[in-house]
Amino acid sequence: MAAVALSDNVFLRTLLGAPMVFLVSGHSILRAIGVRTTSVLQHLAYAVGASFAAGIAGGFALNAADYLTPLGWAAWFWAVTAAAALVAAIRRDTPDLPAWPARTRFRLWQGVAILLAMFVATGAYALAVSDEAAYREFKYTEFWLLPSISGESGRITVGIRSAETQPQNFDVEITLDGQPLAVLRSIAIAPGDTWTREVPVPALATRQTAEARLYRPGDNRLYRSVSTLVPRI
Repeated sequence: MAAVALSDNVFLRTLLGAPMVFLVSGHSILRAIGVRTTSVLQHLAYAVGASFAAGIAGGFALNAADYLTPLGWAAWFWAVTAAAALVAAIRRDTPDLPAWPARTRFRLWQGVAILLAMFVATGAYALAVSDEAAYREFKYTEFWLLPSISGESGRITVGIRSAETQPQNFDVEITLDGQPLAVLRSIAIAPGDTWTREVPVPALATRQTAEARLYRPGDNRLYRSVSTLVPRI
């Protein structure tokens, strides 16, 4: 209650509130209603379940009271835990808590198995991170055709950014309204490099359409095709 009422520190609220929300309130409820458990693991499982039930009931109660705030939740779990603890203290037939299991001997092969499992899990995670960093779903050479970047009329800009794994030669053919305008042969581009060129076009009073095609000379196949509108004067 004090951590929520007097501090906005998330770490402090979590440190003190999590045990109350997920375990302590349910444990107090089990003691209050006299549920007998036969093992520590069973008691912890029941306590977590009872804590969830108390939290769900608290959500309905606080919503009805229009008090769904951090302080409201703190007051709810404090009240539930205090009331259940008081009932458990008054009861004369409260069952004993299950005995904590005796410590088992830790063998060398168990430690080796744990270390091996940690090594495998860490290695798998590191490999997944490395693969994710190197993975590119769409890896291709970019090709574009735009009006002049400098804003100069009567020019268009063609560009290539290579995503190949080795140096590659490209051919570019540009047409204007279906008529040949320019042909650029054997453009050598290294992986990751960018090549651009401004091409002059006739400046007309009507809008024109320019189209550029990118070819790979090795197989003379069409690789990419782009187009743009040439602004009129």
